[in-house]
Amino acid sequence: MGEWIGDRKAMEQIFLDTLKLTDYSIVDYRDPKGKEINVYVAYNDRQTKGQSSHSPDSCLPGSGWEFHDSGTIVLPGTGGGGQPMRVKRALMEKNGVRQLAYYWFPQRGRILTNMYQLKAYAFWDALTRRRTDGALVRLITPVYETEQLPDAETRLQAFTRDLVPVLDRFLPGKE
Repeated sequence: MGEWIGDRKAMEQIFLDTLKLTDYSIVDYRDPKGKEINVYVAYNDRQTKGQSSHSPDSCLPGSGWEFHDSGTIVLPGTGGGGQPMRVKRALMEKNGVRQLAYYWFPQRGRILTNMYQLKAYAFWDALTRRRTDGALVRLITPVYETEQLPDAETRLQAFTRDLVPVLDRFLPGKE
């Protein structure tokens, strides 16, 4: 993707059995300078109790990552048609390693950022559209010892702007 070279990874069966995904993709991207971004996309063709996107808000801290600076931000020129796009952002740390994460839930033409929205729209769309499909997109980049947080932020924002149009070709829209 652009100057980024991707290396696709497989998820262990134990996690696939637990998550019950319809499809997923995990790709480690590396730029020519050796900087990395991990991309995880999980898709469910229908979301029901026990079969829906799991928020990084719960699974990452559950695996030992501490969130130090998290919340919702707006990325300019990232959404469809170059519109601003709201995403969740978290600066995480574990054993002295810092990482920056962005994540969001593409749901039937909407970009959602929390589980309450996810559940409300899934219910509404089940009634009005007879659809509950949706996805989770999670991007993580290290904050390298040789850089400052704004460097990682710039890298992740630029990558997100390049990735979203690609994802839009594969994730179902509002139709």
